[in-house]
Formats: sequence, C-alpha cells, structure tokens
Amino acid sequence: MNFVVHLIAAWFAFLLPVFATFKSLSHPTPTGQADLARWCKYWCVLGLVVAFEYLGEFLISWVPFYSEIKIVFLLFLALPQTQGSTYVYDTLLAPWLSQHEAALDADILAIQRNFLNFAQTRLASLWHLVVSALNKNASSGQASGAAPAGLNLDTVFRTLGPLMSSFQGAQPAPAAVQTPSAAPEAQHAY
Repeated sequence: MNFVVHLIAAWFAFLLPVFATFKSLSHPTPTGQADLARWCKYWCVLGLVVAFEYLGEFLISWVPFYSEIKIVFLLFLALPQTQGSTYVYDTLLAPWLSQHEAALDADILAIQRNFLNFAQTRLASLWHLVVSALNKNASSGQASGAAPAGLNLDTVFRTLGPLMSSFQGAQPAPAAVQTPSAAPEAQHAY
C-alpha cells in the first residue's frame, strides 16, 4: 500500500506539476502567465508542506491513515479542479508572509551570516591544524634525519602544484633544459 501511495504522490504532486510549470514557462501566452502564477503559488505551498513534513515527520507519521490523508491533501493542492494551493496561498501563506516579511528577511540574513562565519572559523581551524601537523612532521623528520632538509608546506605545494595543474588540463611551464656543455680544457702552465 505504501508503494501505491508514493506512486500517486509522485505523479500528482510532482511530475504533473513539473510538466505543467514547464508548459507555462515555455508558452508565453496570457493564459500561460495565469497558469504560471498558479504554479508558482503551488510550489510555494508545496515547499512549505514538504519542509514541515521533513522536520516533523517523526511526530506525525504514526497518525493512523497518515499516508492517505497526505495523498488527499496533495491532490487538493495539485488538481486544477480544486486549486487548493491557490486557496492556501491567497488566504494563509501570502498574508502571513507579507506581515512578517521584514523579520523573515532579517532572520534569514542573520542565519546566513552566522553559518558563513561558523564555516569559515571551522575551515580556518582545520587548515591551521593541517599546516601545523605537516610542519611538525617535517620538523621531527629533519631532527631524526629521516626526511630531507627543507620539507615543509611550501615544498609540498611546489612539488604537487604541477601535478594538480595537470588534472585541470593546464600545461605546466616547460622546465629549462640545460645540456651539459663541454667544459673548456684547463690550460696548464708548465
């Protein structure tokens, strides 16, 4: 039964609306613009439904007939006969978003900024950890004589740089080829 529910949901809630949205976008007609507005409302409502379901499915999935209720609701949203997504968008979602738009913009910006700062801090910490580990290993190798002198991060980059550029399709600069020339014979004064 669960497979049938997923098949119906995939067909009516996703595949048919994708094709209808494509048709609205690719046929710029007056009715195409009205259909495009309807499908934009549909995708807004569906995105909200999917987000809430994704976050709270562990709480609501145990409800009896959850899958069947979900299918009926998705059909209500997607079918052109009911235009449920237009109703939900116009009566619930748009007024709420309009009322809270400034606060939502500020919160989204703050979350993005905080996440970016967090990611940069963690990546910088990881980078410093890798650099110190490489330099520490290079220093300990020099002290024991196991590694050649001058093996540090700069040497690693100079050694691996041409190899990495070959993966990117760039041609490394040709190395200057020096041919040994015949050494002038030393003239001996006797």
